[in-house]
Amino acid sequence: MEQGVHEVLTALVALRDDLPGVVEGLRRGSLPVTSQREVAAALIEAGDLLDEHADQQAAMSNGHTNGLTAIDDVSAWSEHDE
Repeated sequence: MEQGVHEVLTALVALRDDLPGVVEGLRRGSLPVTSQREVAAALIEAGDLLDEHADQQAAMSNGHTNGLTAIDDVSAWSEHDE
């Protein structure tokens, strides 16, 4: 497993255990503001990690979802430009 995936999964798993209590606390109106902010920060961090991971995958695959890799040899782009 690549490092980026591990970081994303670690952040998401950390949230997984807390989310049911957060949802219930919000429904009842009993979740303290400090707890709401802590959860919000953790969600933002997990989202940022996932976004970075997606950017890295897109860069490695040249934006294609089918796994095509980027062309490293620029001369291959312009065989008709001579």
